[in-house]
Amino acid sequence: MTERRFATDLVSRFSRVTWVTLASYALVVIVVFASVSEISLGRSLAQTATVIESLLGLYADPGGERTTVAPDMLADQLVGMGARFVITRTASSAEEGSSVYFLSSTMPAQRIETLGPTATADEVQAEIARAVAARGRWRNKLHHQRSGEFDIFVAGSRQTSLFAVVGLAAAALTLLPLAALTSRRATKSAVSRALEPVERVRTETQAIGPQDLSRRVGEPTGVSEITQIANSINRLVERVETAHRALEAFTADASHELRTPLTYMKAQAQWALAEHRTAEEMREALAAIGGEVERTNKLAEDLLLLARGDNRVLAVNRERFDVQGVARETVEITEAMATGREIVVQHQIPGPVYAIGDSDHTRRVMLNLAANAVRHTGRGTVTISARREHDTIDIAIADTGEGIPAPDLPHIFDRFYRVEKSRSRAHGGVGLGLAIARMLAELQGGTIDVESEVDRGSTFTVHLPAGD
Repeated sequence: MTERRFATDLVSRFSRVTWVTLASYALVVIVVFASVSEISLGRSLAQTATVIESLLGLYADPGGERTTVAPDMLADQLVGMGARFVITRTASSAEEGSSVYFLSSTMPAQRIETLGPTATADEVQAEIARAVAARGRWRNKLHHQRSGEFDIFVAGSRQTSLFAVVGLAAAALTLLPLAALTSRRATKSAVSRALEPVERVRTETQAIGPQDLSRRVGEPTGVSEITQIANSINRLVERVETAHRALEAFTADASHELRTPLTYMKAQAQWALAEHRTAEEMREALAAIGGEVERTNKLAEDLLLLARGDNRVLAVNRERFDVQGVARETVEITEAMATGREIVVQHQIPGPVYAIGDSDHTRRVMLNLAANAVRHTGRGTVTISARREHDTIDIAIADTGEGIPAPDLPHIFDRFYRVEKSRSRAHGGVGLGLAIARMLAELQGGTIDVESEVDRGSTFTVHLPAGD
C-alpha cells in the first residue's frame, strides 16, 4: 500500500477545508443578501400601503359621506407616488347586494364584472394574486393590507435585487477557484515551512548509526511539539547507547569469563596427556578440569537466568509467604558456608513476617547476599533480619567485613563488575551474583539498596511488598 507524504496530505486536507469554507461563505453571503433584499422590498411595500391607507381618509365628500368617485386631489397624490397598486372597496345595496369596486389610476370607482356581483374580498385578492403571478411570480412581490371596507394591494418588482443576487453568484463562481488555488499555494508554502523542523529532526535521526550512538538530535527546534519529539528521540538514543555499551561490556566480560576456564582446562588436559604422568597426577588434573567445568556450568546457568529475566520469560509467583521461614533456611545454609571461619551468623526475626512475592526467588536473593557477606568477611558477624516498614517488608543482610569503597557503590549491581578483580577471582566470583539478586527482586516488584563503609562492613536491604 502506497502511503502519502505528510506534507501532501496536510495540503490536501487544508485545501478541502478552504474550498468548503469559501463556498459556504459565498452561499451564506448570497442567501443573506437575497433575504435582506426581500425584507427590504416587503418593508417598502408595507410603507407604501400605509401611506395609501392614510390618504384613503380623503375618500369622502365635504359632508363626510363616502362618494363613488375619488376626488381629483386623491388621484393626483396616489398616481404621484409612482407605485403600482390597486384599491378595492366592497359596497352593499338593496338592489344589487354586495359589489366589489376597484379604483383605477383615474380614480373612477368601477365594479369588477368578471367576478360577478357576489364576489367577496377574498376572491378579489386571489384574482389579483393570480394576475401578478401571471406576469412573473418570482419577479414581483405582492403586499396586501386591509383598511376597513378597503383592500390595498401594492406590487413591487424584484428584478433589481435578482440582478444583484445573480451578479453576486456569478462573481463567487468566478472568484472561488482563483481563491482556492491561491489558498492551496499559500497552504503548501506554509506547510513546507512548518515541517522544516520535522524534516531536520528526521535527517538528524537517520544520521545516528550503531557506530555513532553518541550523536543527538539538535534542540530546541523552534516548535515546542517538535522539540518534545526530538527530546524523546534523544532520550531513546541515550537508552539505546547505554544498552549497547552494556551489551558490549557484557559480551566482552562473558567471553573473558568463558575463555579463562576453557584455557585452563585445555592446559590441564595437555599437561595430563604428556608422557611420564603418573596416575595420581592425572587424577589431579582431571579433578581440576572437573572443578572448572562446574564453575563454567554455573556461569552458563547464571547467564541463562539473566537472559530469561531480561526477556520476561522467567516464571515469577506473586503470593503471600512467610519471610521468617525463608530466612531460617538462609541462616542454616549461611552457617554451613561459614564453617571453619571466625564468623558468627545471627538472625533477628521475632515472628512471622508476610510478604507478597516468590519465596524461591527470595531465597536465592538472600543466599546470594549472604554468600557475598561470608565471602568478604574474614572475621566478624553476618546478621539476617526482617521487619515491616509501612507497606514493605525490609530484609537486611549485614556483615562486618571489608566493606565497599564509595566510588564502586553505584556499579556493584552491574553484570561482571567486581570491586577488586584479583581478590574477587580468588573468592571465586564472576560478578553476577548481585546482578541476579537485583533482577529477581525487581521481578517481584521490589528493590535492593546498599549501605557500606570500608573496613566496617556492608548492609544490603531487600524491599518487598508487604502481605497483610
